Amino acid sequence: MINYVEYKTDVLVVGGGLAGISAAMEAAKNNVNVTLVVADKIFSGSSFNPYTWGLGIIAPLNDADKVDLVENIYEVGCGLVEKNLSYTLVNNIEDRINDLQDVGVEFKKPDNLMGDNTLIPCFDKKHRKWYGFTFEQSKPKLYQQIKSLNIKIFERHKILKLIKGDDTFAGAIAINENNQIIYFSAASVVIASGGFGGLYKHNLNTPDINGEGLFLALSAGCELINLEFIQFIPGYIKPKYKTIMAERTFKFASLEDPQGNNILEKYLPEEINAKEVLIERSTHGPFTSRLKSKYVDIALFKECLSNKDFQGVKLKYNIDVSTLDGLLIKEYFNWLEKKQGIMYNNEITIAPFAHASNGGIKINRKAETNVAGIYAAGETTGGMHGADRIGGLSTANALVFGTIAGNSASLYAKKYRNHVDKAFVKRQLSSFINNMKVSSVDPNSIMIKVKDLMWENGNVVRNEEKLEYSIKEIKKMEKYFDYKYDLSYIPNIAKHIQAYNYVKLSLILLNVMLLRRESRGPHYREDYPYQISDFEKYIVVSQGQDGMVKYTFKSTNKDSQ
Repeated sequence: MINYVEYKTDVLVVGGGLAGISAAMEAAKNNVNVTLVVADKIFSGSSFNPYTWGLGIIAPLNDADKVDLVENIYEVGCGLVEKNLSYTLVNNIEDRINDLQDVGVEFKKPDNLMGDNTLIPCFDKKHRKWYGFTFEQSKPKLYQQIKSLNIKIFERHKILKLIKGDDTFAGAIAINENNQIIYFSAASVVIASGGFGGLYKHNLNTPDINGEGLFLALSAGCELINLEFIQFIPGYIKPKYKTIMAERTFKFASLEDPQGNNILEKYLPEEINAKEVLIERSTHGPFTSRLKSKYVDIALFKECLSNKDFQGVKLKYNIDVSTLDGLLIKEYFNWLEKKQGIMYNNEITIAPFAHASNGGIKINRKAETNVAGIYAAGETTGGMHGADRIGGLSTANALVFGTIAGNSASLYAKKYRNHVDKAFVKRQLSSFINNMKVSSVDPNSIMIKVKDLMWENGNVVRNEEKLEYSIKEIKKMEKYFDYKYDLSYIPNIAKHIQAYNYVKLSLILLNVMLLRRESRGPHYREDYPYQISDFEKYIVVSQGQDGMVKYTFKSTNKDSQ
Protein backbone atom coordinates (compact mmCIF):
# COMPACT_ATOMS: atom_id res chain seq x y z
CA MET A 1 0.00 0.00 0.00
CA ILE A 2 1.46 3.35 -1.08
CA ASN A 3 0.68 6.28 1.17
CA TYR A 4 0.38 9.48 -0.81
CA VAL A 5 -1.51 12.74 -0.98
CA GLU A 6 -3.11 13.82 -4.24
CA TYR A 7 -3.38 17.50 -5.07
CA LYS A 8 -5.32 18.66 -8.11
CA THR A 9 -4.57 21.80 -10.07
CA ASP A 10 -4.83 23.01 -13.66
CA VAL A 11 -1.32 24.37 -14.21
CA LEU A 12 1.71 23.16 -12.28
CA VAL A 13 4.75 25.47 -12.27
CA VAL A 14 8.13 24.11 -11.14
CA GLY A 15 10.58 26.77 -9.97
CA GLY A 16 10.43 29.87 -7.78
CA GLY A 17 12.58 32.33 -9.73
CA LEU A 18 11.44 35.06 -12.10
CA ALA A 19 10.55 32.64 -14.91
CA GLY A 20 8.42 30.46 -12.64
CA ILE A 21 6.78 33.42 -10.91
CA SER A 22 6.05 35.10 -14.26
CA ALA A 23 4.54 31.86 -15.60
CA ALA A 24 2.39 31.34 -12.51
CA MET A 25 1.07 34.91 -12.48
CA GLU A 26 0.24 34.92 -16.20
CA ALA A 27 -1.52 31.55 -15.99
CA ALA A 28 -3.56 32.66 -12.98
CA LYS A 29 -4.74 35.75 -14.87
CA ASN A 30 -6.42 33.35 -17.31
CA ASN A 31 -8.69 32.01 -14.57
CA VAL A 32 -7.16 28.59 -14.02
CA ASN A 33 -5.94 27.03 -10.79
CA VAL A 34 -2.17 27.44 -10.52
CA THR A 35 0.24 25.67 -8.19
CA LEU A 36 3.85 26.77 -7.78
CA VAL A 37 6.24 24.09 -6.51
CA VAL A 38 9.77 24.98 -5.41
CA ALA A 39 12.56 22.73 -4.17
CA ASP A 40 13.65 25.30 -1.61
CA LYS A 41 11.88 28.62 -1.04
CA ILE A 42 10.03 31.05 -3.25
CA PHE A 43 12.29 33.76 -4.74
CA SER A 44 15.14 31.37 -5.42
CA GLY A 45 17.60 30.58 -8.18
CA SER A 46 19.64 32.88 -10.39
CA SER A 47 16.86 35.50 -10.45
CA PHE A 48 17.40 36.20 -6.75
CA ASN A 49 21.08 35.32 -6.50
CA PRO A 50 22.45 36.39 -3.09
CA TYR A 51 26.01 36.60 -4.41
CA THR A 52 25.70 40.00 -6.09
CA TRP A 53 23.88 43.33 -5.71
CA GLY A 54 21.17 42.71 -8.30
CA LEU A 55 20.64 42.05 -11.99
CA GLY A 56 20.78 44.18 -15.10
CA ILE A 57 18.09 43.85 -17.75
CA ILE A 58 18.56 45.31 -21.22
CA ALA A 59 16.02 46.22 -23.88
CA PRO A 60 16.28 47.71 -27.39
CA LEU A 61 16.41 51.50 -27.60
CA ASN A 62 13.70 51.62 -30.28
CA ASP A 63 12.18 49.54 -33.08
CA ALA A 64 15.24 49.92 -35.31
CA ASP A 65 17.43 48.75 -32.45
CA LYS A 66 15.42 45.52 -32.20
CA VAL A 67 16.84 44.29 -35.50
CA ASP A 68 20.36 45.24 -34.47
CA LEU A 69 20.02 43.46 -31.13
CA VAL A 70 18.75 40.25 -32.73
CA GLU A 71 21.63 40.28 -35.20
CA ASN A 72 24.12 40.79 -32.39
CA ILE A 73 22.55 37.94 -30.39
CA TYR A 74 23.16 35.75 -33.43
CA GLU A 75 26.77 36.92 -33.79
CA VAL A 76 27.59 36.57 -30.09
CA GLY A 77 25.78 33.23 -30.03
CA CYS A 78 28.20 31.99 -32.70
CA GLY A 79 25.36 31.05 -35.04
CA LEU A 80 23.75 28.48 -32.74
CA VAL A 81 20.70 30.65 -32.16
CA GLU A 82 17.03 29.99 -32.85
CA LYS A 83 16.28 33.38 -34.36
CA ASN A 84 12.53 33.02 -33.94
CA LEU A 85 13.13 32.80 -30.18
CA SER A 86 15.47 35.79 -30.25
CA TYR A 87 12.90 37.91 -32.10
CA THR A 88 10.23 36.87 -29.61
CA LEU A 89 12.54 37.77 -26.74
CA VAL A 90 13.56 41.18 -28.08
CA ASN A 91 10.04 42.18 -29.15
CA ASN A 92 8.56 41.53 -25.70
CA ILE A 93 11.14 42.77 -23.18
CA GLU A 94 9.72 46.27 -22.80
CA ASP A 95 6.18 44.99 -22.19
CA ARG A 96 7.39 42.65 -19.46
CA ILE A 97 9.32 45.47 -17.78
CA ASN A 98 6.11 47.51 -17.82
CA ASP A 99 4.21 44.59 -16.26
CA LEU A 100 6.58 44.58 -13.29
CA GLN A 101 6.37 48.34 -12.92
CA ASP A 102 2.57 48.06 -12.92
CA VAL A 103 2.70 45.86 -9.79
CA GLY A 104 5.06 48.27 -8.05
CA VAL A 105 8.52 46.90 -8.86
CA GLU A 106 10.98 49.77 -9.17
CA PHE A 107 14.12 49.63 -11.29
CA LYS A 108 17.39 51.47 -10.95
CA LYS A 109 17.91 53.67 -14.00
CA PRO A 110 21.11 55.48 -14.99
CA ASP A 111 21.26 59.27 -15.09
CA ASN A 112 23.58 59.21 -18.09
CA LEU A 113 23.15 55.94 -19.98
CA MET A 114 25.18 56.86 -23.06
CA GLY A 115 28.00 58.34 -21.00
CA ASP A 116 28.48 55.23 -18.85
CA ASN A 117 30.49 52.54 -20.62
CA THR A 118 30.04 50.11 -17.73
CA LEU A 119 26.44 49.80 -18.97
CA ILE A 120 27.40 48.46 -22.39
CA PRO A 121 26.24 44.84 -21.97
CA CYS A 122 28.76 42.00 -21.86
CA PHE A 123 29.75 40.98 -25.41
CA ASP A 124 27.59 43.74 -26.91
CA LYS A 125 28.93 46.58 -29.06
CA LYS A 126 26.73 49.49 -27.97
CA HIS A 127 24.41 50.84 -25.29
CA ARG A 128 20.86 49.54 -24.94
CA LYS A 129 18.14 50.51 -22.51
CA TRP A 130 19.21 49.35 -19.06
CA TYR A 131 17.16 48.51 -15.97
CA GLY A 132 18.61 47.53 -12.60
CA PHE A 133 16.56 44.82 -10.87
CA THR A 134 17.16 44.65 -7.11
CA PHE A 135 16.02 41.66 -5.08
CA GLU A 136 14.84 43.05 -1.77
CA GLN A 137 12.67 45.77 -3.30
CA SER A 138 10.96 43.42 -5.76
CA LYS A 139 10.15 40.45 -3.50
CA PRO A 140 7.29 41.97 -1.45
CA LYS A 141 5.66 43.41 -4.59
CA LEU A 142 5.77 40.08 -6.40
CA TYR A 143 4.62 38.13 -3.35
CA GLN A 144 1.64 40.43 -2.94
CA GLN A 145 0.71 39.79 -6.57
CA ILE A 146 1.09 36.02 -6.17
CA LYS A 147 -1.25 36.01 -3.17
CA SER A 148 -3.80 38.26 -4.86
CA LEU A 149 -4.01 35.78 -7.75
CA ASN A 150 -4.62 32.87 -5.33
CA ILE A 151 -1.57 30.95 -6.52
CA LYS A 152 -0.88 28.01 -4.23
CA ILE A 153 2.77 27.70 -3.18
CA PHE A 154 4.43 24.44 -2.11
CA GLU A 155 7.89 25.18 -0.74
CA ARG A 156 10.52 22.49 -0.08
CA HIS A 157 8.79 20.05 -2.39
CA LYS A 158 10.95 18.19 -4.86
CA ILE A 159 9.47 16.97 -8.14
CA LEU A 160 10.72 13.42 -8.74
CA LYS A 161 9.05 12.48 -12.01
CA LEU A 162 6.76 13.90 -14.68
CA ILE A 163 3.94 11.54 -15.62
CA LYS A 164 2.46 11.16 -19.08
CA GLY A 165 -0.79 9.57 -20.18
CA ASP A 166 -1.25 8.85 -23.90
CA ASP A 167 1.94 10.83 -24.65
CA THR A 168 0.66 13.99 -22.96
CA PHE A 169 1.43 15.41 -19.54
CA ALA A 170 -0.79 14.04 -16.77
CA GLY A 171 0.86 14.94 -13.48
CA ALA A 172 3.98 14.84 -11.34
CA ILE A 173 5.24 12.82 -8.40
CA ALA A 174 6.86 14.87 -5.64
CA ILE A 175 8.25 14.44 -2.15
CA ASN A 176 8.40 16.97 0.67
CA GLU A 177 10.94 17.48 3.44
CA ASN A 178 9.05 14.98 5.62
CA ASN A 179 9.32 12.25 2.95
CA GLN A 180 5.60 12.52 2.21
CA ILE A 181 4.77 11.52 -1.37
CA ILE A 182 2.49 13.92 -3.26
CA TYR A 183 0.90 13.37 -6.63
CA PHE A 184 0.17 16.64 -8.41
CA SER A 185 -2.59 15.99 -10.91
CA ALA A 186 -2.48 18.74 -13.56
CA ALA A 187 -3.31 19.38 -17.20
CA SER A 188 -0.04 21.18 -17.97
CA VAL A 189 3.31 21.97 -16.41
CA VAL A 190 5.85 24.77 -16.80
CA ILE A 191 9.42 23.78 -15.98
CA ALA A 192 11.31 26.85 -14.78
CA SER A 193 13.78 25.31 -12.38
CA GLY A 194 16.95 27.01 -13.63
CA GLY A 195 20.22 25.78 -15.10
CA PHE A 196 22.80 23.21 -14.07
CA GLY A 197 25.63 25.21 -12.48
CA GLY A 198 25.15 23.27 -9.24
CA LEU A 199 26.81 20.25 -10.86
CA TYR A 200 30.14 22.03 -10.36
CA LYS A 201 32.15 22.25 -7.13
CA HIS A 202 32.53 26.02 -7.40
CA ASN A 203 29.33 27.61 -8.64
CA LEU A 204 27.51 30.90 -8.22
CA ASN A 205 24.07 29.35 -7.96
CA THR A 206 21.74 28.66 -5.07
CA PRO A 207 21.61 24.98 -3.97
CA ASP A 208 18.40 24.28 -5.90
CA ILE A 209 20.01 25.06 -9.28
CA ASN A 210 21.39 21.66 -10.25
CA GLY A 211 19.79 20.78 -13.58
CA GLU A 212 17.22 18.34 -12.27
CA GLY A 213 14.46 20.07 -14.24
CA LEU A 214 16.33 19.22 -17.43
CA PHE A 215 16.54 15.57 -16.46
CA LEU A 216 12.83 15.52 -15.58
CA ALA A 217 12.04 16.91 -19.02
CA LEU A 218 14.39 14.54 -20.83
CA SER A 219 12.94 11.52 -19.01
CA ALA A 220 9.45 12.65 -20.08
CA GLY A 221 10.48 12.78 -23.75
CA CYS A 222 11.55 16.42 -24.17
CA GLU A 223 14.62 17.38 -26.18
CA LEU A 224 17.62 19.33 -24.84
CA ILE A 225 19.87 21.67 -26.81
CA ASN A 226 23.20 23.59 -26.49
CA LEU A 227 24.13 21.94 -23.18
CA GLU A 228 27.88 22.32 -23.73
CA PHE A 229 27.61 26.10 -23.36
CA ILE A 230 27.81 27.11 -19.71
CA GLN A 231 29.18 30.39 -18.44
CA PHE A 232 32.16 30.56 -16.09
CA ILE A 233 32.91 33.81 -14.30
CA PRO A 234 35.46 34.72 -11.63
CA GLY A 235 34.19 34.53 -8.07
CA TYR A 236 35.67 34.84 -4.60
CA ILE A 237 37.12 31.86 -2.78
CA LYS A 238 38.10 34.28 0.00
CA PRO A 239 37.27 36.37 2.00
CA LYS A 240 33.62 35.44 1.41
CA TYR A 241 33.01 32.36 -0.68
CA LYS A 242 30.71 32.61 -3.72
CA THR A 243 30.88 36.37 -4.19
CA ILE A 244 30.83 37.51 -7.82
CA MET A 245 33.83 39.57 -8.92
CA ALA A 246 33.38 42.93 -10.68
CA GLU A 247 34.84 42.05 -14.07
CA ARG A 248 34.95 45.72 -15.11
CA THR A 249 37.93 46.14 -12.78
CA PHE A 250 40.20 43.54 -14.39
CA LYS A 251 42.23 46.23 -16.17
CA PHE A 252 43.26 47.66 -12.78
CA ALA A 253 44.22 44.28 -11.31
CA SER A 254 47.09 41.85 -11.12
CA LEU A 255 46.66 38.09 -10.69
CA GLU A 256 49.23 36.45 -8.43
CA ASP A 257 50.17 33.06 -7.04
CA PRO A 258 50.70 32.54 -3.27
CA GLN A 259 54.29 33.80 -3.58
CA GLY A 260 53.22 37.06 -5.25
CA ASN A 261 54.30 36.12 -8.79
CA ASN A 262 52.19 37.37 -11.69
CA ILE A 263 50.53 34.28 -13.17
CA LEU A 264 49.85 35.78 -16.60
CA GLU A 265 53.57 35.79 -17.32
CA LYS A 266 53.57 32.05 -16.71
CA TYR A 267 50.67 31.13 -19.01
CA LEU A 268 50.30 33.77 -21.74
CA PRO A 269 51.64 32.98 -25.22
CA GLU A 270 54.63 35.17 -26.14
CA GLU A 271 52.68 37.19 -28.72
CA ILE A 272 49.92 38.13 -26.24
CA ASN A 273 50.24 41.38 -24.27
CA ALA A 274 49.06 41.01 -20.66
CA LYS A 275 47.80 44.58 -20.32
CA GLU A 276 45.79 44.37 -23.53
CA VAL A 277 44.02 41.14 -22.58
CA LEU A 278 43.18 42.49 -19.11
CA ILE A 279 41.62 45.57 -20.71
CA GLU A 280 39.57 43.37 -23.04
CA ARG A 281 38.67 41.07 -20.13
CA SER A 282 37.16 44.09 -18.37
CA THR A 283 34.40 44.29 -20.99
CA HIS A 284 32.64 41.02 -20.17
CA GLY A 285 31.82 38.84 -17.16
CA PRO A 286 31.76 35.26 -18.52
CA PHE A 287 34.65 33.45 -20.18
CA THR A 288 34.60 33.11 -23.96
CA SER A 289 36.95 31.39 -26.38
CA ARG A 290 36.12 33.96 -29.09
CA LEU A 291 38.37 36.72 -27.74
CA LYS A 292 42.02 37.00 -26.77
CA SER A 293 40.84 37.73 -23.23
CA LYS A 294 40.33 33.96 -22.96
CA TYR A 295 43.96 33.69 -21.87
CA VAL A 296 43.12 35.42 -18.58
CA ASP A 297 40.57 32.74 -17.65
CA ILE A 298 42.77 29.93 -18.95
CA ALA A 299 45.64 31.17 -16.78
CA LEU A 300 43.32 31.54 -13.79
CA PHE A 301 41.96 28.02 -14.16
CA LYS A 302 45.32 26.34 -14.79
CA GLU A 303 46.85 28.08 -11.79
CA CYS A 304 43.98 26.87 -9.60
CA LEU A 305 44.60 23.30 -10.75
CA SER A 306 48.35 23.57 -10.23
CA ASN A 307 47.98 24.50 -6.55
CA LYS A 308 44.99 22.64 -5.12
CA ASP A 309 46.00 23.45 -1.55
CA PHE A 310 45.63 27.17 -2.22
CA GLN A 311 42.68 26.70 -4.61
CA GLY A 312 42.71 30.09 -6.21
CA VAL A 313 44.60 33.13 -7.44
CA LYS A 314 45.24 36.35 -5.54
CA LEU A 315 43.45 39.41 -6.92
CA LYS A 316 45.22 42.70 -6.21
CA TYR A 317 44.22 46.19 -7.36
CA ASN A 318 46.77 48.91 -8.10
CA ILE A 319 44.27 51.76 -7.50
CA ASP A 320 41.18 52.39 -5.37
CA VAL A 321 38.65 50.81 -7.76
CA SER A 322 35.72 51.50 -5.43
CA THR A 323 35.80 55.21 -6.39
CA LEU A 324 35.78 54.68 -10.16
CA ASP A 325 33.02 56.15 -12.29
CA GLY A 326 30.27 53.94 -13.65
CA LEU A 327 26.95 52.86 -12.16
CA LEU A 328 27.77 49.14 -12.14
CA ILE A 329 31.09 49.67 -10.38
CA LYS A 330 29.60 52.01 -7.78
CA GLU A 331 26.64 49.70 -7.09
CA TYR A 332 28.91 46.68 -6.79
CA PHE A 333 31.44 48.13 -4.35
CA ASN A 334 28.73 49.79 -2.28
CA TRP A 335 27.02 46.39 -1.96
CA LEU A 336 30.35 44.63 -1.38
CA GLU A 337 31.20 46.86 1.59
CA LYS A 338 27.75 47.23 3.16
CA LYS A 339 26.31 43.74 2.61
CA GLN A 340 29.41 41.55 2.43
CA GLY A 341 31.76 43.51 4.67
CA ILE A 342 34.54 43.43 2.07
CA MET A 343 36.77 46.32 0.99
CA TYR A 344 38.46 46.43 -2.40
CA ASN A 345 41.92 46.21 -0.77
CA ASN A 346 41.18 43.15 1.38
CA GLU A 347 43.09 39.99 0.55
CA ILE A 348 40.97 38.43 -2.19
CA THR A 349 41.35 35.01 -3.80
CA ILE A 350 39.40 34.15 -6.95
CA ALA A 351 38.70 31.12 -9.15
CA PRO A 352 36.43 30.30 -12.12
CA PHE A 353 32.88 29.57 -10.95
CA ALA A 354 30.13 27.91 -12.97
CA HIS A 355 27.36 30.43 -13.45
CA ALA A 356 24.56 30.57 -16.04
CA SER A 357 23.58 27.81 -18.47
CA ASN A 358 23.09 28.93 -22.07
CA GLY A 359 21.53 25.62 -23.10
CA GLY A 360 18.64 23.55 -21.82
CA ILE A 361 15.18 22.31 -22.78
CA LYS A 362 14.33 22.91 -26.44
CA ILE A 363 11.23 25.08 -26.86
CA ASN A 364 9.45 27.02 -29.59
CA ARG A 365 8.25 30.63 -29.49
CA LYS A 366 5.14 29.56 -27.51
CA ALA A 367 7.40 27.94 -24.88
CA GLU A 368 6.11 24.52 -25.96
CA THR A 369 8.37 21.48 -25.81
CA ASN A 370 7.93 18.53 -28.14
CA VAL A 371 5.68 16.86 -25.51
CA ALA A 372 2.08 18.09 -25.31
CA GLY A 373 1.30 19.81 -22.02
CA ILE A 374 4.94 20.38 -21.04
CA TYR A 375 6.28 23.94 -21.29
CA ALA A 376 9.55 25.48 -20.17
CA ALA A 377 11.00 28.93 -19.53
CA GLY A 378 14.03 30.77 -18.21
CA GLU A 379 17.52 29.40 -17.73
CA THR A 380 16.26 25.84 -17.94
CA THR A 381 15.74 26.37 -21.70
CA GLY A 382 18.13 26.76 -24.63
CA GLY A 383 18.26 28.14 -28.15
CA MET A 384 17.44 31.82 -27.78
CA HIS A 385 20.99 32.85 -26.82
CA GLY A 386 23.34 30.45 -28.59
CA ALA A 387 26.88 29.79 -27.39
CA ASP A 388 27.70 33.11 -25.71
CA ARG A 389 24.96 35.34 -24.29
CA ILE A 390 24.74 39.13 -24.28
CA GLY A 391 24.64 40.50 -20.74
CA GLY A 392 21.23 41.50 -19.39
CA LEU A 393 19.26 39.04 -21.52
CA SER A 394 19.07 36.14 -19.07
CA THR A 395 16.67 37.98 -16.76
CA ALA A 396 14.81 39.34 -19.79
CA ASN A 397 14.46 35.77 -21.05
CA ALA A 398 12.96 34.67 -17.72
CA LEU A 399 10.36 37.45 -17.84
CA VAL A 400 9.42 37.07 -21.50
CA PHE A 401 9.28 33.30 -21.85
CA GLY A 402 7.98 32.83 -18.32
CA THR A 403 4.96 34.92 -19.28
CA ILE A 404 4.57 33.14 -22.62
CA ALA A 405 4.82 29.71 -20.95
CA GLY A 406 2.21 30.64 -18.36
CA ASN A 407 -0.20 31.83 -21.03
CA SER A 408 0.35 28.77 -23.24
CA ALA A 409 0.04 26.33 -20.33
CA SER A 410 -3.19 27.94 -19.11
CA LEU A 411 -4.80 27.87 -22.56
CA TYR A 412 -3.85 24.22 -22.90
CA ALA A 413 -5.26 23.45 -19.44
CA LYS A 414 -8.57 25.07 -20.34
CA LYS A 415 -8.83 22.96 -23.47
CA TYR A 416 -7.58 19.67 -22.06
CA ARG A 417 -8.73 19.33 -18.46
CA ASN A 418 -7.01 16.52 -16.59
CA HIS A 419 -9.42 13.66 -15.89
CA VAL A 420 -7.07 10.88 -14.73
CA ASP A 421 -8.62 8.55 -12.17
CA LYS A 422 -7.22 7.20 -8.92
CA ALA A 423 -6.40 3.85 -10.51
CA PHE A 424 -4.11 5.62 -13.00
CA VAL A 425 -2.40 7.55 -10.20
CA LYS A 426 -1.81 4.40 -8.16
CA ARG A 427 -0.38 2.58 -11.17
CA GLN A 428 2.04 5.44 -11.84
CA LEU A 429 3.18 5.60 -8.22
CA SER A 430 3.61 1.84 -8.04
CA SER A 431 5.61 1.81 -11.28
CA PHE A 432 7.81 4.66 -10.08
CA ILE A 433 8.61 3.00 -6.76
CA ASN A 434 9.14 -0.45 -8.27
CA ASN A 435 11.61 0.93 -10.81
CA MET A 436 13.35 3.35 -8.47
CA LYS A 437 16.98 2.59 -7.74
CA VAL A 438 18.89 3.79 -4.73
CA SER A 439 22.59 3.80 -4.06
CA SER A 440 24.63 1.40 -1.98
CA VAL A 441 26.99 4.34 -1.39
CA ASP A 442 26.27 7.55 0.50
CA PRO A 443 24.56 9.81 -2.08
CA ASN A 444 26.28 12.92 -0.72
CA SER A 445 29.71 11.42 -1.44
CA ILE A 446 28.59 10.65 -5.00
CA MET A 447 27.49 14.23 -5.60
CA ILE A 448 30.73 15.64 -4.18
CA LYS A 449 32.75 13.41 -6.51
CA VAL A 450 30.64 14.44 -9.52
CA LYS A 451 31.10 18.12 -8.68
CA ASP A 452 34.87 17.70 -8.36
CA LEU A 453 35.14 15.92 -11.72
CA MET A 454 32.93 18.46 -13.48
CA TRP A 455 34.87 21.41 -12.10
CA GLU A 456 38.28 19.97 -12.92
CA ASN A 457 37.51 18.52 -16.35
CA GLY A 458 34.41 20.26 -17.71
CA ASN A 459 35.48 23.79 -16.84
CA VAL A 460 37.11 26.61 -18.82
CA VAL A 461 39.69 24.23 -20.31
CA ARG A 462 38.50 20.93 -21.77
CA ASN A 463 40.18 18.20 -23.76
CA GLU A 464 39.45 14.66 -24.88
CA GLU A 465 41.62 12.98 -22.26
CA LYS A 466 40.03 14.81 -19.31
CA LEU A 467 36.49 14.42 -20.60
CA GLU A 468 36.89 10.70 -21.25
CA TYR A 469 38.46 10.23 -17.82
CA SER A 470 35.50 11.93 -16.12
CA ILE A 471 33.01 9.90 -18.15
CA LYS A 472 34.76 6.68 -17.12
CA GLU A 473 34.81 7.66 -13.44
CA ILE A 474 31.16 8.73 -13.35
CA LYS A 475 30.05 5.59 -15.19
CA LYS A 476 31.51 3.64 -12.29
CA MET A 477 29.10 5.49 -10.03
CA GLU A 478 26.13 4.34 -12.14
CA LYS A 479 26.75 0.84 -10.81
CA TYR A 480 26.11 2.01 -7.25
CA PHE A 481 22.42 2.45 -8.08
CA ASP A 482 21.48 -1.21 -8.05
CA TYR A 483 19.33 -1.42 -4.93
CA LYS A 484 15.54 -1.40 -4.98
CA TYR A 485 13.71 -0.50 -1.80
CA ASP A 486 10.29 0.48 -0.67
CA LEU A 487 10.11 4.13 0.31
CA SER A 488 9.52 3.25 3.95
CA TYR A 489 13.06 1.87 4.23
CA ILE A 490 14.81 4.95 2.92
CA PRO A 491 15.18 7.87 5.35
CA ASN A 492 16.16 10.34 2.63
CA ILE A 493 15.03 9.07 -0.74
CA ALA A 494 15.23 12.55 -2.30
CA LYS A 495 19.02 12.56 -1.85
CA HIS A 496 19.37 9.21 -3.60
CA ILE A 497 17.30 10.43 -6.54
CA GLN A 498 19.26 13.69 -6.66
CA ALA A 499 22.57 11.79 -6.74
CA TYR A 500 21.23 9.56 -9.52
CA ASN A 501 20.20 12.65 -11.50
CA TYR A 502 23.66 14.19 -10.94
CA VAL A 503 25.31 11.10 -12.39
CA LYS A 504 23.01 10.91 -15.41
CA LEU A 505 23.04 14.62 -16.25
CA SER A 506 26.80 15.03 -15.78
CA LEU A 507 27.39 12.15 -18.21
CA ILE A 508 25.18 13.91 -20.77
CA LEU A 509 27.06 17.19 -20.34
CA LEU A 510 30.47 15.55 -20.62
CA ASN A 511 29.41 13.66 -23.74
CA VAL A 512 28.21 16.78 -25.58
CA MET A 513 31.47 18.51 -24.60
CA LEU A 514 33.33 15.55 -26.04
CA LEU A 515 31.28 15.51 -29.25
CA ARG A 516 31.89 19.19 -30.01
CA ARG A 517 35.44 18.94 -31.37
CA GLU A 518 35.99 22.66 -31.73
CA SER A 519 36.01 25.79 -29.58
CA ARG A 520 32.90 28.00 -29.70
CA GLY A 521 31.78 30.58 -27.15
CA PRO A 522 32.35 29.31 -23.59
CA HIS A 523 33.17 25.82 -24.87
CA TYR A 524 36.97 25.75 -25.18
CA ARG A 525 38.74 22.59 -26.29
CA GLU A 526 42.50 23.04 -25.97
CA ASP A 527 42.91 20.08 -28.35
CA TYR A 528 40.59 21.81 -30.87
CA PRO A 529 41.24 25.51 -30.10
CA TYR A 530 39.46 27.06 -33.10
CA GLN A 531 35.86 27.50 -34.20
CA ILE A 532 35.09 25.20 -37.16
CA SER A 533 32.30 25.97 -39.63
CA ASP A 534 31.37 22.29 -39.98
CA PHE A 535 30.30 22.37 -36.32
CA GLU A 536 27.77 25.18 -36.77
CA LYS A 537 25.14 22.67 -35.73
CA TYR A 538 23.14 22.04 -32.60
CA ILE A 539 23.72 18.96 -30.52
CA VAL A 540 20.21 17.82 -29.59
CA VAL A 541 19.84 15.33 -26.75
CA SER A 542 16.85 12.99 -26.50
CA GLN A 543 15.96 9.81 -24.65
CA GLY A 544 14.15 6.82 -26.09
CA GLN A 545 11.53 4.71 -24.35
CA ASP A 546 14.28 2.22 -23.57
CA GLY A 547 16.05 4.90 -21.52
CA MET A 548 18.97 5.21 -23.94
CA VAL A 549 20.25 8.76 -24.48
CA LYS A 550 20.71 9.85 -28.09
CA TYR A 551 22.92 12.70 -29.37
CA THR A 552 22.04 14.19 -32.77
CA PHE A 553 23.73 16.98 -34.72
CA LYS A 554 21.08 19.19 -36.32
CA SER A 555 21.62 22.03 -38.77
CA THR A 556 20.62 25.55 -37.81
CA ASN A 557 17.98 27.53 -39.66
CA LYS A 558 19.79 30.83 -40.07
CA ASP A 559 16.82 32.72 -41.47
CA SER A 560 14.08 31.48 -39.12
CA GLN A 561 11.98 34.22 -37.54
